[in-house]
Amino acid sequence: MQNIKQKFLVTSLASTIALSGMAFFTGDDAAARTVDKSKVGGKVVLTSFSDAVRLIPYTTSDSASGRIQSMIYDGMINIDQKGNPVPSLATKWSYNKATMTWTFELRKGVKWHDGKPFTADDVVFSYDMYRNPKSINSYISDFESIKSVKKINAYKVEFKLAKKDALILTNVFPAAIIPKHQFPKGVEDFNKNNYIHRHPIGTGAFKFKEWKTDERIVVVANTNYWDGRPYLNEVVTRILPDANVEAINLLKGDVDWVESLTPATISQVAKDKDLKITKWDYGQFDFIGFNEAVAPFNDVKVRQALTYGLDRQSIVSKIYLGKAYIASGPFHPKIPQNNPAVKALPFDQKKAAKLLDEAGWKLKDGVRQKNGKKMEFDFYFNNGNKSREKIGLVAQQNWAKLGVKINVRGLEWSIFLDRYAKGELDTFALGWGGYDGNVEHKGFFHSSNIPTATAPGNNRNRIKDAKIDKWLDSYLQEEDRNKRIKIYQDMHKYMAENATLIWTVHPMKNMGHDKDLKGIKTSLANPLYNLQDWYWGTAKKRK
Repeated sequence: MQNIKQKFLVTSLASTIALSGMAFFTGDDAAARTVDKSKVGGKVVLTSFSDAVRLIPYTTSDSASGRIQSMIYDGMINIDQKGNPVPSLATKWSYNKATMTWTFELRKGVKWHDGKPFTADDVVFSYDMYRNPKSINSYISDFESIKSVKKINAYKVEFKLAKKDALILTNVFPAAIIPKHQFPKGVEDFNKNNYIHRHPIGTGAFKFKEWKTDERIVVVANTNYWDGRPYLNEVVTRILPDANVEAINLLKGDVDWVESLTPATISQVAKDKDLKITKWDYGQFDFIGFNEAVAPFNDVKVRQALTYGLDRQSIVSKIYLGKAYIASGPFHPKIPQNNPAVKALPFDQKKAAKLLDEAGWKLKDGVRQKNGKKMEFDFYFNNGNKSREKIGLVAQQNWAKLGVKINVRGLEWSIFLDRYAKGELDTFALGWGGYDGNVEHKGFFHSSNIPTATAPGNNRNRIKDAKIDKWLDSYLQEEDRNKRIKIYQDMHKYMAENATLIWTVHPMKNMGHDKDLKGIKTSLANPLYNLQDWYWGTAKKRK
């Protein structure tokens, strides 16, 4: 969540030391932050045009839920702005390469938001939940390299690995720790206890206060936070219907911060002397996805044809007004796993038509047909996302010229996610973000993570490709950073050429916020990277 060039270098160092059998980091139990009492006070109003789904970590995969969870919970370690793993609920850790064992010493004196003490029992419980095959954790594959988790004493935990995982320190051990005492029925509560999901208890900088569905979620300062209380007394996330309404509320002064202004509203906000626009890059790839388990999307020539047949440069210039990178794959241009030699497939409708012909979809009466079936399907976006709606309309126009008919339909976010997980959407516009130089895409692309009736997974596009699986597995096993980067660069080239998905853009972000809101830092992985350090510059706003 960090300066990306520095992060690459630090990640390289971290992996080398961690796998050598040496102690990796030593900290102490003292709070790292020094709180300036003159900055304390006030509330900030954020926005989202999607409500959260649940507030227990790893039971969701949407950004609206994840944002609130990040305010409430801590992991054993955190990732700083430069990519270094740093102490959080753990103060010291080491790795024994011979036995493939990680040992963590935990911070003493930490309290859960209900006042109960944090101990090793909570760490063991959390990882047991995340690894439990009966849990609804769609990220369960992230934890498959862990063989066992053992409590050594009240403030010491041992993890034995079943196999090498070169990125476990930065991708798994920052996992949020949840309180064992809140889940008396274990995985049953983790999966189904709606009260727990709507009334979370963490150790983080902010404590849950209230959730009014489709209206707002409120958290308040944890004044006893081990790392020093946050400056803001309260953070309100208002649920608004779409990005245009977010901007209107910002201009009216009814909200203080908008994560990403649409290109069309940037000029309006820029004219307001009380507001500020902060540019930032987010580790995100946007795409048009398919259910690749069914025809015609299981045919590479059809996917390639639809990719060649989509004017992605028009999407960048007309929808994003130039404020996006055209995408050729899932790797942001500012991380090294991106292969700069790979170019997006060009807009070429003659090539697209030829590929459809070769795939057996012949033009008849203006519509592509095969075996008596017309090529017509629905294209979905989540309500409120104007950019994705416009992408659907561009696709509709472009593909109609090829004889492919699509119907553009919006869905409420929770319904969209449910149908997406079940494989009920034909095509759809989505984005996947929150990654940086520690990127690891096994959960999203590996065939073992295709959802089933009994096992959730994030490969909801149902991609099943042995070559991609091999690259993803090798990437996690490879200890040499340069070789690891080359693995993903090779995969990038293959995914672009075979149109694994239709890669659209890596959006450039422009957050809008009250000019008096100070201390904001962002990163490739998190727009709220340092929320506990945000404060109001004017004293009257701190009351």
